[in-house]
Amino acid sequence: MTDGTTNIAITDALPAPRGGGLRVADPGLIGLLGFVIATVTAQLAHLGLQDDAPVFWVGAVFGGVVQVTAGMLSYFAGDNFHFIVYNAFGWYWIVVPGFLLGEELGFFEVTAQARGLFSLVFAILALLFTPAGAAHNSVLPITLLSVSLGLGLQSIAAFTATEGLAITGSILLMVASALAAYMLVEKFYWRTIGRRVVPLGPPWILGDPNPES
Repeated sequence: MTDGTTNIAITDALPAPRGGGLRVADPGLIGLLGFVIATVTAQLAHLGLQDDAPVFWVGAVFGGVVQVTAGMLSYFAGDNFHFIVYNAFGWYWIVVPGFLLGEELGFFEVTAQARGLFSLVFAILALLFTPAGAAHNSVLPITLLSVSLGLGLQSIAAFTATEGLAITGSILLMVASALAAYMLVEKFYWRTIGRRVVPLGPPWILGDPNPES
């Protein structure tokens, strides 16, 4: 049971919206959720633990629609970092189900090398996003580096047909998913009850953080 004083204290502990005014929900909550669910689903398929059918639907909805929605809501919040990150990987997840559909139906099929090149582009993007993420906390840049290295290894595997590299890439992307889930837990409790329940670590570099949490 809480009294009015306690409620006011919790409200005051929550981060204030930029420029004052009405408090809005944090789009990062659904952005992280979409990333975690889509990435785990895809990597389970890559590791041979399920077929590709769930990847099409889960990737399109959670990876694509949910992350693009989070990115566009970040735009209205004036959050440039999450605007570009969630949109980039959201549209990535809208394209990937198209690859699967083309392969299944036998039209506009994409070669393994072309998929590898596509993954490489996003591996480079994740690497370029890392310094800006390092202005938020310690977990975010580690997550982005895991995404970059995981996609990079899968890209190399697509060109060389090296199964070991593909498996290692999938494991790194599972690690990235676990770290994103960790950030989601922190963000959810911070935004709902004003408590830091798990540490994210200090930023690695100084800068305007556009705070992740």
